[in-house]
Amino acid sequence: MRMRQPIPRAVKFALAFLFLIPDSILAQTPPTFAPDKMDTVLYGVAYYSEYMPYPRLEQDVELMQRAGINVVRLGESSWGLWEPEDGRFETTWMDSIVERMHRARIQVIMGTPTYSIPAWLYQKHPEIAIQRFGGRTITFGYRQNADLANPVYRSYCERVIRKIIAHYKDNPAVIGFQVDNETSAGGAANPDVQAGFVDYLQHKFKTVDELNKVWGLNYWGQRLNDWSEIPPQEGIINPGWKLEWQRYSQWLTTDFLAWQARIVNQYKRPDQFITHDLAGPPRHEVNEFDISRSMDVMAVNPYHETQNQFDGMGSSMPGDYTRSLKQSNYLVTETNAQTIGWDSKEQFPPMTGSYGWMCIPISQPAPTWSNTGTGTRSITARKPIGKAYFPMTSNPVALTPR
Repeated sequence: MRMRQPIPRAVKFALAFLFLIPDSILAQTPPTFAPDKMDTVLYGVAYYSEYMPYPRLEQDVELMQRAGINVVRLGESSWGLWEPEDGRFETTWMDSIVERMHRARIQVIMGTPTYSIPAWLYQKHPEIAIQRFGGRTITFGYRQNADLANPVYRSYCERVIRKIIAHYKDNPAVIGFQVDNETSAGGAANPDVQAGFVDYLQHKFKTVDELNKVWGLNYWGQRLNDWSEIPPQEGIINPGWKLEWQRYSQWLTTDFLAWQARIVNQYKRPDQFITHDLAGPPRHEVNEFDISRSMDVMAVNPYHETQNQFDGMGSSMPGDYTRSLKQSNYLVTETNAQTIGWDSKEQFPPMTGSYGWMCIPISQPAPTWSNTGTGTRSITARKPIGKAYFPMTSNPVALTPR
């Protein structure tokens, strides 16, 4: 009979030790992101080093550290730098920024740059620009000027998105990705959008008879007998028709952002998140609840009235609304501490003196990521942070424009 060899004590100890190590440690699997289980309050800025006419990255990082900044949003407005020529991609300019942030222990949220098309793309494919009713085209130089449904535009978007996400998915500084920026269909009525509307109606109503019934098209002889008879929407007065066009326009945005999120999900780590920043919700142009289904955490940009026009509504309601979308914490990705816009007609200087209200969240180009403005549970706060506005002197007086 063959005798079994005794297992050495050192081997027994090693086996027991391995048995006690959790599988998560052995596999080195990062934790899955959850908006209500983040380990710190994110307080930061949307940073655009590429906008500066001279190098000042080191100075900016030093100022961020002094201010307690621990996160930056980067890259969402610079497609022309990511891809200066068709098919030629550049990441070196951004790599140096991300690396410097990482050394400063400042985390990064990277944006997809699809809301601002580069000049070469507009030159090659001017048909991707939004065409609104009445023939107006949203020309180059504006943001959010592309037809979200255009297949040519989407093919270029997908290429640059994949390049950026693949490049930064394993970077330890990058904690999440923002898809596009304040997206809406922009009133697009391009030929492909009109054709897509017919497809949308067929999918929803199945038959022309059902469409006639729901829209009441027997009225004034508007009845349709075939899908090919649906005319362009411009000038239509039937309320059901107009309402469904609005729903379709909302769906274009929802579909575009969900499509981007699916691409990012193919690359990102479990501990990284996907977000989208809403422009001052609620807005009739988009369906924020449908958009939120594709995001890990929602974001909001609550630009509001200031000085004598500030009533608190513009800063608090968007936050409450955004929290309701996923019933969880959210990001404040942009806001303002003073007047903004295309002119200064709403500014009433001088606003200095014995009384002024200062907003702790810094305005763009330094928006915040935690909603201290409403004293609520924002991105990671486990208790109210407190009021974000305070008198600059102890003797407040009413402000009156001169």
